[in-house]
Amino acid sequence: MIEQIGSIANSIAAVVVVLGLCIYAHELGHFVAAKLSGMHVKEFAFGLGPVLFGFQRGETRYTLRAVPFGGLNDIAGMEPGQRDVDRGFYTRPRWMQIVTIVAGVFMNVVLAMLIFWAIAVFRGVPVAGSEATFISGVLPNQPAQAAGLQADDQILAVDGNTHSLWIASVHPGSVAQQAGLKEDCWILKAGPHDISVPSDLIAALMTATAESVPVAVVNSRASSISEAIQTLRLPSLPPAQVATPAAAVRLAEQDLGLTFAPLDQNTIVRYISTRPEKFLALTLLRNGQQIVQTVQSEATWERFETVTAQGKLTAPHRRVGRIGVILSPETRRAGVIEGLGYGVVQSVGAVVSVIDILHAMVQRTVAVEPAGPVGIIAMMATQAKVGWAAVLSLGGIISANLAVINLFPIPPFDGFHLVLIGYEGILRRRVGPRHETIVRLTGIILIMFLFAWLVAKDVTNLIQYGTP
Repeated sequence: MIEQIGSIANSIAAVVVVLGLCIYAHELGHFVAAKLSGMHVKEFAFGLGPVLFGFQRGETRYTLRAVPFGGLNDIAGMEPGQRDVDRGFYTRPRWMQIVTIVAGVFMNVVLAMLIFWAIAVFRGVPVAGSEATFISGVLPNQPAQAAGLQADDQILAVDGNTHSLWIASVHPGSVAQQAGLKEDCWILKAGPHDISVPSDLIAALMTATAESVPVAVVNSRASSISEAIQTLRLPSLPPAQVATPAAAVRLAEQDLGLTFAPLDQNTIVRYISTRPEKFLALTLLRNGQQIVQTVQSEATWERFETVTAQGKLTAPHRRVGRIGVILSPETRRAGVIEGLGYGVVQSVGAVVSVIDILHAMVQRTVAVEPAGPVGIIAMMATQAKVGWAAVLSLGGIISANLAVINLFPIPPFDGFHLVLIGYEGILRRRVGPRHETIVRLTGIILIMFLFAWLVAKDVTNLIQYGTP
């Protein structure tokens, strides 16, 4: 009972801290830029709802409100019809208005950078070139704990499989090269089968009834997700008995011309996911000794990344296997300066990734599966069970998402203010308060409908599948 209460409290703390930080950082950016621009900020509040605590300093009132999601940065003159307020937002030069608006987005990127920097310094960064996968934690009352798996165990093989479907090299003139497969591609699917290791691929090619089999491939060197997802074809193979995973690796090299990279973390997760309620033999390295532990996976409903027959990347709900471990790559501690560089790369990469995914959604190469507020809270609670490093990592991604979403050119997002400023700058006249009010209300109503739809969708998924 005490453990359950602690878990709930930890989940609540994760949600409040991470989402609160994301929103506070955004509002703080607006606040600082407004103050530096000489604007009159009437109130700066953290949270929404009734005021719990507040104090006045200078011309600004600072308050803490009851609901820790949201914030208020009340800059004078931003409401329709209040353009000529003394030291108001619209009385300042347009470049100051733009800086004040963009500052919120900028602070979300900075927060993401600081989060990833903290993870790099205190938890470490992945060792370049290493595919080693370690168990960094074993969740209580899960199959892995019952099977005797321990933290710091290194996973060497799963059911004898020591290779992934990440293509390390393609032999010149081989069948694979003729099919269009390239180095640094990852094979996700063969025919109707979701696959994770070479033995899965060979089995799919041997059991095929057609002369060739479509294979879904993700090219890591592509400039965007839309270009990364490809459907190629490999010839079917004559039926034969492939006794071991090692034999499948040799057959892939000899008959297809493919050399696969060693087993990695993503492959292990995908292999277990595609085998719910199955007994799995894990080859582990523990204290310098190789041991084999057998664990039976549990079946649970979660989203599973796959590719449709039309070549669209999607993540539908399905029954997947889980054993209750936290996996991590081989890591090393980073210094403060190196960690800062890592944080910059990760935060910018997260922003670019969000933009890329939105672009792919528009082009319909990625299925639209947005998470609403309930879904985000549920994901936070799940990550809280894994650990605070996982919570913070998700927080960095959410902060990067907020940076991009806030640039949408519709009310009440910051992008609307940028469009309004630009529009007025081009026409050299102000938009009438009536028209501005209509546009604002229309945008807010649309957002409210979207918000309600996302909440309903999240709740439905939670009821039906137990996960958003």
